[in-house]
Amino acid sequence: MALLPACEDEEEEEATPTPTAAAETPSPAASPAAGGPLKIGSLNTFTGSLGEFGESISKGAELAVAQCNEVGGVLGADVEFSVADTQTTPTVGVDAARRLVDIGGVQVIIGALASGVTTAVAESVTIPGKILLISPASTAATIAELDDDDMVFRTTVSDDAQGAVLAQLAYEDLGYTKVGVMADNNPYGVGLAETFKSNFEALGGEATIVKYEENQPTYLAEVQQATEGDPDALACIGYPVEAQVYIREALENELADTFLFVDGTRSVDLPTNIGPEYLEGMYGTDAGTVRVEQLVNDYEAQFGETFPVTPFTAQAYDAAALLCLAANKAGSTDPEAIRDALREVSSPPGQTVTAGVDGLTEALELIAAGTDVDYEGYASSTDFDENGDVAQGAISIWQYINGVPTGVRDIPVDFSE
Repeated sequence: MALLPACEDEEEEEATPTPTAAAETPSPAASPAAGGPLKIGSLNTFTGSLGEFGESISKGAELAVAQCNEVGGVLGADVEFSVADTQTTPTVGVDAARRLVDIGGVQVIIGALASGVTTAVAESVTIPGKILLISPASTAATIAELDDDDMVFRTTVSDDAQGAVLAQLAYEDLGYTKVGVMADNNPYGVGLAETFKSNFEALGGEATIVKYEENQPTYLAEVQQATEGDPDALACIGYPVEAQVYIREALENELADTFLFVDGTRSVDLPTNIGPEYLEGMYGTDAGTVRVEQLVNDYEAQFGETFPVTPFTAQAYDAAALLCLAANKAGSTDPEAIRDALREVSSPPGQTVTAGVDGLTEALELIAAGTDVDYEGYASSTDFDENGDVAQGAISIWQYINGVPTGVRDIPVDFSE
């Protein structure tokens, strides 16, 4: 993986998150078939440890579907969009995915958010059922290792990139030489923590990882262990609900007052509940974007609300847009046919088309004329490798400013080299 020079600073605005319930269960439908309309299921998280993030991610995909339908849909029919809540829990996610497939008749699923949920859904539902799964937010490197018959894709870069950038941020930019790490004991938390540790120690630093379980009333013992030896910072690699508990305990017991954050703890609720003054100026990383201005404008026009500062909205848009283009390219809504066309519409050669309604219009016209297209997304170039991962993308460095996670710069990353 190559880390490239940083892009110019990104501009982000404060969101005002509002609770969103999952959509009603879709009416019964036949099994996925090539002749019916394209039905996309959004398997997201509206409750549980990542409940803060689900609404904006789902709306990113919903925006792409709305724009696709505005310019012709898929094979002349409107794309149908259903939503289900995983509650940030693998077993619930598996049940929700089964309902989307068996009752809703979806041929493709966008999701999930938590890597552990995505893995469980893939292994239990979508891989054996030949349903195409594309996650905009699950970053655990282990997802690339799934035996998935090429039916699992991602529009976000893996934590191999985020861990390396977080290590560089801590060691080279912030001057930390010793970091304690609180890691959620799941594929995402442990994987990212270990990637950070290996990169940080390769630079000359020292990192201690302490794993913790979700939904516990206290994490004082784990925080005490992670802060032994008085580290320069405590890295919070997990989700906001648990981070709120152990950050408060670290502060109250004077165990740590400097923290590092990641995509899972890029949160509006976290500083609100702890007190923004305690996190002011502290840094984190998450999945970045390569272009975002048009997405911000379109999102705010579509939903009448401020564009969110929580991550993965752009990645969700790209996932839905690609599915619509691939189905049109395939001339079918069969999941395997869409899979086979996915790389064709997302990679060179082909005429470049960009994200947004104008780009989708152009893409559908070119596809109808038999011309190859190469979709360039909001989050990345969307060139998929043999594992279904994007080969190029960006990691964002951000900072808590007045209680709001605010983008500082994007670091392009390239796994193709």
